[in-house]
Amino acid sequence: MSGCRYETDVVTAAREGRWTEALRDHAASCLGCAETALVVAALAEDFDAMVLDDAPLPDPKIVWIRSRLKARQERSYQATRVITWVQRLTVVCVAAVAIFFGPGLRGLFSGLRTLIPSAELADLPLLISGPAAVLGLTFVVMALMALWNERSVAG
Repeated sequence: MSGCRYETDVVTAAREGRWTEALRDHAASCLGCAETALVVAALAEDFDAMVLDDAPLPDPKIVWIRSRLKARQERSYQATRVITWVQRLTVVCVAAVAIFFGPGLRGLFSGLRTLIPSAELADLPLLISGPAAVLGLTFVVMALMALWNERSVAG
């Protein structure tokens, strides 16, 4: 609002399109009233265009269902983002442990190579429960989970 005493008359005239000669002269000389007239005329034109527009509105049920699906997708993305980062961190930690204990694991693997050809069925639980087997299996499972999660989030 500009504070001019003719402003309400200018708004009414611009909205209805009925200008008096005195009001038109005032709007030409008063910057606030001129801007008000332009804004009101533009808004009235936009309003008329919206009222006359024959475009049908979408079904409210469809709009509601789409908004619910979008909200569900956003919540799912937020939840899986944290899980994905935990999985990546686990893969990095397992790789760091494998590198740190690498020299000891080489000796364990060489011992397992000599044990495997002569291993019997009774020695199988001992081979599977070895630290290298557990570490390797954990690494493989976590890497596969991280890859699967990335593909499901991207798809």
